[in-house]
Amino acid sequence: MGHDRDERLEKRLVKLASEGIEVKVITSDDKEKHHQEALKILRNALKPPRCFLFRKSDWVPPNMELGIIRERYLHVKLYVFDDKFAVVGSANLTESGMWNNIEHIVIFDNPEEIQTIRSDFLKLWKLYTESKETAVEVTTLEDIAKSIGKTVKELASLLSRLRKK
Repeated sequence: MGHDRDERLEKRLVKLASEGIEVKVITSDDKEKHHQEALKILRNALKPPRCFLFRKSDWVPPNMELGIIRERYLHVKLYVFDDKFAVVGSANLTESGMWNNIEHIVIFDNPEEIQTIRSDFLKLWKLYTESKETAVEVTTLEDIAKSIGKTVKELASLLSRLRKK
């Protein structure tokens, strides 16, 4: 992920998720330095901040799930943005992939096409994140809810209130 601009792309994703936008990320466990820095930012966003020796009880997590899989299984680039548009193509979600490289992408704004791409993404999510053979690490909304002592339903309610702000 990016490292050349002031605001890193992964921080933008966290910000959007903190505003209630649904963000699901499937990515590899690439050992490249900048990729690992990006993973650290995404992982940390999914953990309640510590206040001295205890976790803050009023923390509201971002509406984000993270699946980190073994690199050899994932090459596809699918991006669905709040069910309003989708992008399919060769561009990685990095500064270079978005701004410097010669890439080819197709942007969809037709609701039926967006739902097809979303469905494809969710099939990949299920395929890659439910197997210990392929998944290195998976953090779901259920995991986050448990970490803050809430049910998924209570967490969904918190996230929907964020969305309405």
